[in-house]
Amino acid sequence: MKIGTLAALPLALLASQALAHNWVKVGTDENEIPRYVDKDSIHRGDYNLVYFIDYYEPLDGPDGEDMAVDCPKRLIYLLNFKLDGNGFNWHDHGDSVDPGTVGEAMLKYVCANAR
Repeated sequence: MKIGTLAALPLALLASQALAHNWVKVGTDENEIPRYVDKDSIHRGDYNLVYFIDYYEPLDGPDGEDMAVDCPKRLIYLLNFKLDGNGFNWHDHGDSVDPGTVGEAMLKYVCANAR
C-alpha cells in the first residue's frame, strides 16, 4: 500500500502544477485595482492575435478572463463576453488601448512575451 501511495504522489503534484497560473502584475487600473497576466498562457494564435489570461483582482475568481490583443492595431478583446446570445462576435468588439493606461501596460507585456 505504501508503494502505491508513493507512486501516486508525483502524479498528484504534476496535476496540481498544471492547474497553477504564473501571474505577473502588469499594473493597476484607475481604481488602483491590480491587474495580472498569466505569463504561461501567452501564445500566438488565430487572426494574428496574441492570446492570454488576465486576472482582475478580486473580481475574476481564481481563473481570470480569456483575452487577446492585436499588437500592431493596439486592440484588446475580451473573448468570453456574452451578449444575450444574439450572435455576439468578439472579433467585432476590440477596444482601443489608450496610452498611459493599465491596458497599454498589459498590451506591451503580452506582445513582448508572445511565443
